[in-house]
Amino acid sequence: MSRRFHVAGNRWLDHPPPVLSPAQKDWLTRGGSLTRHLQAFGRVKVVVLNESVVGADGDEHGCLAVAPRHPLWSRDVMLTVDGSPMVVAHSVTRLAHSRSVWQAMRRLRTRPLADLLYHDTTVTRSILVCRALGRRHMLHRLAWQSGAQAPLPPRLWARRSVFQRHGAALLVSEAFLPRFWDMLNSQSLAAR
Repeated sequence: MSRRFHVAGNRWLDHPPPVLSPAQKDWLTRGGSLTRHLQAFGRVKVVVLNESVVGADGDEHGCLAVAPRHPLWSRDVMLTVDGSPMVVAHSVTRLAHSRSVWQAMRRLRTRPLADLLYHDTTVTRSILVCRALGRRHMLHRLAWQSGAQAPLPPRLWARRSVFQRHGAALLVSEAFLPRFWDMLNSQSLAAR
């Protein structure tokens, strides 16, 4: 039996707001592997920031259909392009699923999560939703704690989606760092 997981909520938007540039809207809604898309700009490296058991927070428990503080397996990474931090990402699944359906997530080390998600025909993905995250949001704090860029702006644009495999959900959230938008803008200007 397949469960429905809700990726929206807590001010996550189904469509980027009109105030964003076309490039921002594109990257916040672009399907497929983010790692592969970033490879168009240079050599991508996955830096593992943390892997641990955490309790589901108020922004995650609804997406995974669990009670608040339910134990989850968490993987936090930073994606760099040619050594420059571009994205911080947070992936969580039920602790029990990290030992069964999503057990390969625990063995990725510095390989991208995309290696699990886009080579398995049993994996489906929800829509991508987006949101500007304030300093109190876990992903914003993760970017700050990782030393990704200082000073960080008060808001970071992020996107998230739920991947399902055999009824088990994996929530993936990705926040774009200011250097990413700067790189995108400079490449756009150079192309003119």
